[in-house]
Amino acid sequence: MTKPSATIIGAGIVGVSAAAFLQREGYEVTIVDRVPPGEGASFGNAGGLAFAEIVPTVHPRMLMKIPGWLMDPLGPLTIRWSYFPKALPWFLSLARNSLPDRVKAITAARANLAMRVVSDFETLLKAAGTADMIRLRDTLRLYDSEAQYLSEAKEREIKKSYGYEMRRISGGEARELEPALGKNVHCGAFHGGWFFLTNPGRAVKSIAAEIVRNGGAVLEDEVVTLERGGNRVTGLRLKARGLHKVDKLVICAGAYSHLLAKQLGEKVLLEAERGYHMVLPNSGVSLSRSLTCAGKPGAATPMEMGLRLAGSDEFAGLDAAPNYARADALWKNFKTVLPGLREPDAGTTRWMGRRPGTPDSLPVIGPSKTASNVWYGFGHGHMGLTWGPSTGRLIAEQLTGVRSNIDMTPFRVDRF
Repeated sequence: MTKPSATIIGAGIVGVSAAAFLQREGYEVTIVDRVPPGEGASFGNAGGLAFAEIVPTVHPRMLMKIPGWLMDPLGPLTIRWSYFPKALPWFLSLARNSLPDRVKAITAARANLAMRVVSDFETLLKAAGTADMIRLRDTLRLYDSEAQYLSEAKEREIKKSYGYEMRRISGGEARELEPALGKNVHCGAFHGGWFFLTNPGRAVKSIAAEIVRNGGAVLEDEVVTLERGGNRVTGLRLKARGLHKVDKLVICAGAYSHLLAKQLGEKVLLEAERGYHMVLPNSGVSLSRSLTCAGKPGAATPMEMGLRLAGSDEFAGLDAAPNYARADALWKNFKTVLPGLREPDAGTTRWMGRRPGTPDSLPVIGPSKTASNVWYGFGHGHMGLTWGPSTGRLIAEQLTGVRSNIDMTPFRVDRF
């Protein structure tokens, strides 16, 4: 009996997870990407399994901060103003999705995606022999003042209603746990569900390697066009290899996914939320867990290669040159809470990646409405690493006809 086959466009955490779960269901799988597995946005994120982050990225309280952030060219959120007209429809939709009723519905959908994050990750990493990269130690959120702590009371209340309780500790207790913290830390709180990986890029590569060991294929090539026949995609026109025939197709191409959806006549509001990181192999500080700061968004995560400082949201499109001053700004921010942080040296690396962000802070997961053999898995924004394995499992369930245990309606492709 011939095995069913699936081609997955995208070798990030979402694509390799979809391939791994489909392979477990008996599919022959082929992954196609122009870069090796784990070399896109999956490579450079903050490493967080932030399953407690169920409140959408932008909500009414956050919306009030955006104008001030936009005035700071190196602030947490910036837009290159020459790009603004192109991004305007996305930002208008973002504003509509920040209304209270939409925030409530989006939060419920994000909470559904969070339910099996750790177990799905463990399933894939245990099979790959790399489960030791998961650190089941809750991230610590830091506050400069009592007012700053109180300003997040509503988000804490919402999280608690879904079972994620943020436990407060004093500044002194925080310093006992993490002696590298400075005296200006007023208090801290555990996120209630935010673990981390010590090397997210290697984690993705390990899953891909396990797929290949089990008979799957990874093609390093660029998809130029989707070839159609009736209401199906029959093949991919690849830049180097020519025509690659497909049976079932899963599009997990990150910030480039909407360009492929457009070829199928489907409009998706997707922007490249460009994030930056700096890795300091000689940081001068030792942390036992990941840290986030309420004052200026970002995360500091102890990883195999050194201390990674990550964060920032820059809207400049897919192709604009990086502004690595944004990576340097992360160091300046964390120097205020980690006074022993050493200056960047010759071993320091800087990186920019493109997160695929939707204006409602929800990914697209599910079937195409115009092509009967195409499924989507993209648009995870800041939550790609967190939700990647669960997205892969949900896609595999859909292709194999298994009814999902959550409502998939909020993730449909035709909601924009």
